[in-house]
Amino acid sequence: MTDERVSPIKIMGEITHIPVVFDKSHLLTIGERLYATSLDLIRELVSNAYDADATLVRIEIGDAHIAVADNGSGMDEGGLRQYFTIGSQEKRIAMVSSFFHRKRIGEFGIGKFSALTVADRFVIETQSHEKRFRARLIFDAHEWRSDTGNWHIPCQILPYDPSQPGGTTVILEKIKKPLEHGHVIRHIRERLPLGKDDFRIFVNGSEVARATIPGKRFPVSFMTPFGAVEGEIILANIALTQRTAADAGITIRVKQIAVTKSLFGFEASHTLGVNRVRGSVNADFLPITSSRDSIMRDSEEYRIFYEKMQAEVRKVLREARSLAVEKENIQASRVLRDALDNIGRAFKKNPEAVADMGDPPVGFASAGGTGSEEGYSVSKAQFVDGADGMPGVLGDAENPQILDNKKPLRRRHAVLANRAIIRKMRFQNLGIVCRMERFGQNYPPSFLEQGVIFLNIDHPLYLKQKDNPVLLRMFVSTLIAKELALKKYPHDADAAFTFQHQLLTDAFRDVRQLG
Repeated sequence: MTDERVSPIKIMGEITHIPVVFDKSHLLTIGERLYATSLDLIRELVSNAYDADATLVRIEIGDAHIAVADNGSGMDEGGLRQYFTIGSQEKRIAMVSSFFHRKRIGEFGIGKFSALTVADRFVIETQSHEKRFRARLIFDAHEWRSDTGNWHIPCQILPYDPSQPGGTTVILEKIKKPLEHGHVIRHIRERLPLGKDDFRIFVNGSEVARATIPGKRFPVSFMTPFGAVEGEIILANIALTQRTAADAGITIRVKQIAVTKSLFGFEASHTLGVNRVRGSVNADFLPITSSRDSIMRDSEEYRIFYEKMQAEVRKVLREARSLAVEKENIQASRVLRDALDNIGRAFKKNPEAVADMGDPPVGFASAGGTGSEEGYSVSKAQFVDGADGMPGVLGDAENPQILDNKKPLRRRHAVLANRAIIRKMRFQNLGIVCRMERFGQNYPPSFLEQGVIFLNIDHPLYLKQKDNPVLLRMFVSTLIAKELALKKYPHDADAAFTFQHQLLTDAFRDVRQLG
């Protein structure tokens, strides 16, 4: 007789068979470690409810248990067997739910074991009205692991009760890692399909509403060879102190479930507005990892999706810069008006100084504007293309003169040239023309050319005080007074400084506090 402890000699070339063995304890390890956070179990259980055509999911979080109950279609015995078939193809074959025709979220068949991240035991209670079936199933990780030869789970068939609602309830017991109520709500808002009339989620009795982000919305809709992409990008109205690169990003959803977030190449960018970018897009064709917390980035589907989304984000950032410039222009217009008001008051207190300027002050102001009852007037703002030249004029209201038209304006930075703001102040028969524009940080804060006082919005000193309107007003007033003083005393620095000091003292004499 052959000793069974000794393997028989195999003849060369003979085919033998090696079994593929799966250690059942490893299945528990996958359930415990597959997901990045324990909160992912909520996503998995709610996703199952969504796939089962539930319209209502109630989550109860207690100290000793966590329950997730839905009013979906429930399961019969065959459904429970399918539920515990690892790697089942059922949801890939039946990709749309039977009642609401939803694109089903589940794919890999291992999500139910995510419960093991926070509990050692879970109970499933289910009732199907269609199949007139009701059952209760208990999965205890310790008992299942210790019984190495038994792969079955005890399931108790209960009497069907038509008075009870259909659906499935999963109860987690023997909690080893409690969930915080606030973290669960935030996770639901970020990851799950809210905002649908036929799908509502409650946590401890309170409905979880979809988070509303205020801001300008940009619809996203395009086709790829693999399918459609739909959603929106939001240029959020968020306070400067709350704008961080960590919070920015567009949520990528697959079958309405949030998978990850991206800025599509602008993560390290200092582009204006990038920290305000929010939004969400859905692309069902993107291949995802088994834990459903990342996209398979080396796939062709993701490459094409990424390139098209990058172009969409670039358009939004261009709009962000345009809106920021528009906002800055409005602010600059107001600051310039206030600064010219200051200078007008100084002129009113020193009419002899203006009359004694020799050549009239720069510019020419037409009638109209604001403040005429004060003895001076400030015109309404004009917004013109920053590339447009503007010859200055000297003289009185009846006999304006063109000043030095042969001298070219300083060359502007091609990229920074945008909208320029022009205001004019009239005092008696004389006037000042001021033009605020973007020249770049290397240009001086102000200069006089062709009878026009140019003020550089891009100068670091201007930007430093941009968030303090009072200090910015004083800064711009100082620049205007400086150019007027240099115009009056071009060859006498002491006299120019004294004149500037006199104008500013009278301009701000009645101001009690700055800053």
